This record gives sequence, C-alpha cells and structure tokens, in this order.
Amino acid sequence: MDLAPLMARELSSDELSMRFPAFALLLLAAAACGGERGGAGGAAGADGGTLVITTAGDADGFTPALTNSITSAQVEAQLFEKLAEPGLALNTIGDVGFTPELATSWTWSKDSLSIAFHLDPKARWHDGRPVTARDVRFTWELDRDSTAGSVMIDLIASIDSVTVRDSLTPVFWFSHRAPEQFFVATYQMRIVPEHLLGAIPRKDLATTPFRQAPVGSGPFKFVKWDQRQAIVVEANREYHLGRPHLDRVIWSVAPDPNAMMLRLFTGDADFLEFVRPGDFAEIAKHPELKTVNYPAFTYGFLQFNLRDPKDSKKPNALWSDRALRRALSMTVDRAALVKSVFDTLAVVGVGPLTHSYPTYDASLAQLPYAPDSAAKLLDAMGWRRGADGMRAKGGRPLAFTLLVPSSSAPRRQMAELLQGSLKQAGVKVEIEQLDFATFYQKLRSRAFDVAIGGINLDPSPGNLLQSWGSEHGGPGPTNFGSYDSPAFDALVDTALSQMDPAAAKRYFARAYQVIIDDAPAVWLYEPRSFAAMQKRVQPVGMRADGWWMTMREWSIPAAERNARDKAAALPPLAAPPPAPAAPAKP
Repeated sequence: MDLAPLMARELSSDELSMRFPAFALLLLAAAACGGERGGAGGAAGADGGTLVITTAGDADGFTPALTNSITSAQVEAQLFEKLAEPGLALNTIGDVGFTPELATSWTWSKDSLSIAFHLDPKARWHDGRPVTARDVRFTWELDRDSTAGSVMIDLIASIDSVTVRDSLTPVFWFSHRAPEQFFVATYQMRIVPEHLLGAIPRKDLATTPFRQAPVGSGPFKFVKWDQRQAIVVEANREYHLGRPHLDRVIWSVAPDPNAMMLRLFTGDADFLEFVRPGDFAEIAKHPELKTVNYPAFTYGFLQFNLRDPKDSKKPNALWSDRALRRALSMTVDRAALVKSVFDTLAVVGVGPLTHSYPTYDASLAQLPYAPDSAAKLLDAMGWRRGADGMRAKGGRPLAFTLLVPSSSAPRRQMAELLQGSLKQAGVKVEIEQLDFATFYQKLRSRAFDVAIGGINLDPSPGNLLQSWGSEHGGPGPTNFGSYDSPAFDALVDTALSQMDPAAAKRYFARAYQVIIDDAPAVWLYEPRSFAAMQKRVQPVGMRADGWWMTMREWSIPAAERNARDKAAALPPLAAPPPAPAAPAKP
C-alpha cells in the first residue's frame, strides 16, 4: 500500500521563518504579555466523556525533573503546569506567541537580564493550596540538582537564579542576554509543589510516594496508577483556566502491538498514537475509526556506549575507537531497514534532528552505505574474518549485545534486521529485550553496550546538549552514550548565543556535521506519525513536540458518547469548595 499521498508535508520556508521571529520584542523595556485568559471553552454539552489511550509503555513515575518515560511525560502534561506555553508555532525566540498558563503576564527588565512573572492568584494545587512564587523557585532548584537525578540540568543551565519578589511574583535572572531566555524559563519547567516535596531529601525524591500519587495544579487530577495496567486522571473542575472538556483520561498499557490494535477495534480504547504500516488496511474496515497525521520531532538511532559498561570511568574498548564506529555505520543499509520496518511511514535519519526541525540543513553530509569500503577499513584496523566468517582482533571477537525495549515493536524488528545484516559483515550481535523501566535503568547507569534509542525533541535546538553534550557525558542524566566532543559543545553554545537566526542556523549545521562525522550513533529513522482513533474523538492542536500537549481542549460530542463515557461521568459537586487561606508572605 503506497501511503505517500498521506504523508506529513515538510514545513515551507514561510512556516520555518515563524520559528525565528524578530528578537526586537525581547529588548523592549518592561514589555508585558497579557492576552485573553481563555479556558477550554467550547459549545454547550462539550464537557464530558472518557478518553482511553492504548499504549505500549508504562510510566516510570510522575515527577517532571526525574522523568524519561514518554508515558510519564504525557500524564505529567495534564497534571503540572508551565508558566506559559509557546502555542502551535512553537516559537523559542523571545516571548512571541506564548500564552499564559500559571502566569497571567510577565515583565522584562530594561536590560533584558530578568523576567518577572505574575502568577494567577486563582491557581491552586489539587489539594487546595495556592500556587506561589516559592513553588516556582523550588522547582528551579530541584530541576538543577544532580543529587536528585534531575534530567533538566542542561536545559535550564542559562538561568542564574530565581528569586521571590512576593507570593505571586517569581523573578528569573540571567547573566547575559540570549535568544531563548523566555523559552528556557517557561517551556522547560513544569512547576511542582514545595509544600509536598520541599522537606524530602533530594536523593530520596526518586522513591518518594509523590512519584506514585502526584499532586499538580493542571487541568486534570491524578486518580490512580495500576502499574503495567492503567493510569487514570480526571477533570479538575476548579482549574483556574476553565475545566477540560473530558471527564477522564485513561492510559491502558498493552505491551503487545496486536493487543493494542484489538482494543481499538473492539471499542475498548479510543486512541492509539502510532499506526504500523500493516494496520491501515484493517483500520479502513472499521467505519467508526479514523487516522490522523500529526507532526512530530522524533528520531531513532543505534547508540554506542563510549564508556565501559562495567566501569563508566573507563573508555569502552570497542566504541571509543571513532574509526570503528564509522566503519560499522557504513555497513548498515539504513534505507533498506527503514523501508522494511516502516514502509513509507518513516524516512532515513539525518542526525540528532529531523527534516522538519527549524535548524535542518540539506547540505549535511552523511556517512554512506558502503559495505565494501567498510570491510577494507575493518581489515586495516585488524578486525579480520576467521574461518567462520566472523571478525576478531587479537583473539577478541567483534561482538556486542544490542539492547531494545520490549514495548517498541519497530525497534524490536529493526534489531533483528540489524543482527542479520551485521552478521553478513562479520559482526556478532546478541539482542536483549527488556521492559522499558529496566531498559531505561540500564541506559541511565551506562550498563549497556549498544542500544536502539528514540528521542522526542522539544522545539529548541539547544536540547542537543541534554542528549549529546559532553559536559554531562559521564555522570550526566541523558547523554547515555557519553559522547564527548568539546568542538561540538562549543558550536552549540555559540549557536545558542546568536541573536541573528541565520547565524545560529549556520553554527548548528556545523555542530550537526561534527557529531555525524564522529558517529556516536547510527542515525536510523525519522517516523511520519499517524494516530488511529474513534471518530467521535475530537483532537485539537496536536503539536510536533507532543500530540498530548493540548489534551484539555480535546472533546467527545455528547451525542456520540457511549456507555463507558456515561458511567465514568463525574458526579455533580455538592457545594463549592471552601476558599483556601491567603498565601503567607515568602
């Protein structure tokens, strides 16, 4: 089945220019953003219904600073708020296009070195306590704390400090002006409650009961988490921006992709985020279902661990050799792999970015598929074939264990194909499938040889440093392969400091070329994403950084609700909740 006509189009040059609006607004003295304070809104009868999402992977807990599971991120987006949101344009420069969330407005200092946010006095934690500036300061302190195991350190490194002017005014301070100051202060931080987490030692946050039963301030409240089964949240009808349309959202865990599809076909689920090529024909047989193409900043890759899996302080005897990494990269027929696994639902990866990313550059030079040249390189390095056709050097076989998450059918299939193709090149590969929690723990502790990873990018190209920056190579939270390149780091830092978008893009292109040439990973695929859902589900604003970001605006029309929706409807409120006490002075 040729799905090319259904594929997501690439952004036009006009659309790409929206990613880099003029920086002039950032420089205006005391510039403020007010804006309409809209809630979910909608027509009469729009509120109600239960959305059941069938998903392969379970959560790993619910504390934004510690999260690396995509399911956790989806749930946290409903529970915790940011100070402001970038909107569908996903601008990262200045504050153009951002809309209020926890903050009703914000004020820049005359020198643009600080931003004062003015919190909504109606914002409340789900336990009734007011959200205060102290919570914002606490979140920043937590997000930058390596003792806690935060994965946010690189993303917020440009913030010098956060102070509390009064109970509703946190102030962010920066040592120098930079294009993404506002983006860093808002997009990268989901605010968490100090009164529930502040007294807990940071080293114990990963095991605190809060991670199992979180309390946020967002449009949905946490209900329960039955691990490996389901996660349930329900509408926060006292939400300061207006209650979400849906009564309830349920993530139903089904690691087997066939079981996920069956739940959709039987009506036990409403939404599946990724449709496999072979599923389109079957979906077409179900008139109650539809497929929706949505944008995504996602790429998959084969990652080499450049540190010793048994001792991360030592280099990996195999993968610290740049020439070997490059030679193996040249043995992989990436186009054939992508075609076999995804049909036309993916394209070959280009690096730690996607074709639709604002800093994509068509001139980036890729390592070619050149098995004959790769064989000569391996021979020259001393990795010679034995009688069995497999390569060895000094008695050591060219072999490794390939780690894959059992919850990802595409990654499992790609691992098997890689195993076969690398065997033809004389490389022995053993596949180890693990549930996501164990898979992630092995990545985080660097206790792996090679793994097939996947990253969903945020709108800022600066996230390169989080996943590939060498400042956090060894002990850092998310540079799992411990890639270490001062040249790469310097180019990214320089790009991030550029006020001129064209200059920034040139430096990013140079940084991309450095990492592509160094081959710390084989850039495998960039999926074109289709979701399948019941036709009664009305999604709104599915963004490239996460289709789930605007879920409070999704709805199910009253006339199309089923028995599950009605049974799950929220009971009427007996009486308005009592007004909480006035916030104490910080």
